[in-house]
Amino acid sequence: MTPKKTAAPFLWFSFCFGNIIEAVVLGSVQYPSDNGLHSHLDARGPAEDSTSSTSVHVPSYMISLYRTLSELDRRGGNGSQTRSRRYANTVTSFMDLGQDDLSLKFHQQYTFDLSGLSRLDELMEVELRVLRRPPPDVLSLISRGGNLYRLLLHTCSLPGSSHQSLLLTSRTIDLLDTASATWDVFDVGASVKTHFKLHRTVEGSRPLCFSISAVSDSNNEAVHPSMLGLSHEDQQTHERALLVAFSRARKKENLFREIREKIKAMKSRKFPAREHDIKSHPRHRRRRRTALAGRPGVGPVTGGGGGGKGGGRRRTRCSRKPLHVNFKELGWDDWIIAPLDYEAYHCEGLCDFPLRSHLEPTNHAIIQTLMNSMDPESTPPSCCVPSKLSPISILYIDSGNNVVYKQYEDMVVESCGCR
Repeated sequence: MTPKKTAAPFLWFSFCFGNIIEAVVLGSVQYPSDNGLHSHLDARGPAEDSTSSTSVHVPSYMISLYRTLSELDRRGGNGSQTRSRRYANTVTSFMDLGQDDLSLKFHQQYTFDLSGLSRLDELMEVELRVLRRPPPDVLSLISRGGNLYRLLLHTCSLPGSSHQSLLLTSRTIDLLDTASATWDVFDVGASVKTHFKLHRTVEGSRPLCFSISAVSDSNNEAVHPSMLGLSHEDQQTHERALLVAFSRARKKENLFREIREKIKAMKSRKFPAREHDIKSHPRHRRRRRTALAGRPGVGPVTGGGGGGKGGGRRRTRCSRKPLHVNFKELGWDDWIIAPLDYEAYHCEGLCDFPLRSHLEPTNHAIIQTLMNSMDPESTPPSCCVPSKLSPISILYIDSGNNVVYKQYEDMVVESCGCR
């Protein structure tokens, strides 16, 4: 048998680049444990979700991506080529909807519903990830057309559309390197952007379709992709093709928008709306007040002020205090995958005269505090509030049952000040 040709190194590079996130995760990276960002992913399981009676599969790729990017954010690194997408703060995954079309003699189709992808966001990159299992009959393929085959990725020519199928990209695979399943990764960003431009108004909900064909590199003979291990037959959920879109929100995202959309989707599926998920439950309010009242040095005064003449122990100065957020207790664990809890912190204490420099008071806060020190009855004290906030990453299931990674700003208090 002749030695392997030069396609093997190319395939290896493509595989490594496309799966670099998994490589980092499965390598030396230690998952973040500080700041309360416990993912709970191992305990939850990759294919479980309680949003409905129909389970939502969480792709292992998205779990790996969440873990890796959370670690990069914790370290404050730029992450080499894993984040040429560095400026993307949202990653949305879409599962293949298609099935084998027997009328397509030498093509394998993959169809995706992109209606959940916001057109207001800036689309950075999009990749198509297709699992290629070991061919069922390698020896027959090699004797028929050699060990090198080319995979050709096209756009689909859909019925009723005037747009013809276009060749997007191709890659060469070596059958001698297919002892185990491999994820082939294709850059389809330009095609997705074109799709959005064409269907921006009238047909915005039209699915996006890709087609893969295969030919021998030696004699150009076409074979069905299923012979190379690309088939929907007997395919498990975790083996389905995945379209992954890296985007950046043009404005700061509000977490409550996701909550409203999730509740709206639950209502449309005739699920009971859990209004208490976004409203403060009386039991939780009582527990919060009790916890505050029981702290040493904490009086009944709320807000950032203080300085009254009441009895009891004096409140501490403005500083950062613990505030542990548990999404499961809030009833959000049916759509938030990770983290299920984190340390948000909060600001509490007195802003009294003289103000300390580390509290970074504004000029207005200085004047207000001075006035309050002279006449507490006429001027309230300045307030102890967050002066610096940092983001966290959240992996969740959106209203369209797509798994999304998103970085939300202003979720953790880093420091407090008087304002």
